[in-house]
Amino acid sequence: MQAGPRFLLFGDAHLWTLGLIVAVAVLLPLAVRRLWPLAVRPVAVLLALLLLVQEVGNLAMQVLRWGVSVELLPLHLCSLAVFVTAWALLSGNSRVYEVAYFWAFGGTTQALLTPDLRFGFPDPAYVVFFASHGLVVVGVLYATLALGLRPRPMSIVRVALVTFAVAVVVFFVDLWLGTNFMYLMAKPEGASLLDWFGPWPWYWLGLIGVALASFLVLYAPFLVLDLRRRKPIAAASAGESG
Repeated sequence: MQAGPRFLLFGDAHLWTLGLIVAVAVLLPLAVRRLWPLAVRPVAVLLALLLLVQEVGNLAMQVLRWGVSVELLPLHLCSLAVFVTAWALLSGNSRVYEVAYFWAFGGTTQALLTPDLRFGFPDPAYVVFFASHGLVVVGVLYATLALGLRPRPMSIVRVALVTFAVAVVVFFVDLWLGTNFMYLMAKPEGASLLDWFGPWPWYWLGLIGVALASFLVLYAPFLVLDLRRRKPIAAASAGESG
């Protein structure tokens, strides 16, 4: 593949790519669960392997294109989300899943909406970027809809603490290596949500606030579902007591 034109935020290629990711993420788990229930676990394993294989392929492409560099360490949150999502799919562990869930829909989706890219489709960097980030979203939604995993109220606290701990470690790695993992030392070159939060390091406060707010919003569908399930139980209990 050759380098494509300059990346255009919410241009035709970007919107078509986002639409394809959403379609696969929703339709795949629903189709497998409804039409091939015996394949639920094998497909989860396949998605996990795809996540890991594409991450290795991405690393190989970067090495061939730019050479070996500390910048290639998988310490951006989206890169970490790849491994956590694969782990959740392989293990079915709810604690691992909750990290993948909030990281995917709180961080990876933001990267998909405002990617830090210079060139658009069919540039290899464009294809690899959306393949890796898109597979994270597909994997987490598959774990939710097909494997039946879900976050709990305390998941917000646990994931917030895990995320903070990871950010502290990555911050010191950035200081040591002169890198900018998790964009803790500078904003992305392209347009992003961080542009609204002022200069470094003050945008950290906005980032923390948005992260916590997004965690609450991302848990809201499950809260609504729980409340709807409790209403018939409460009504039945009231009827029996009457």
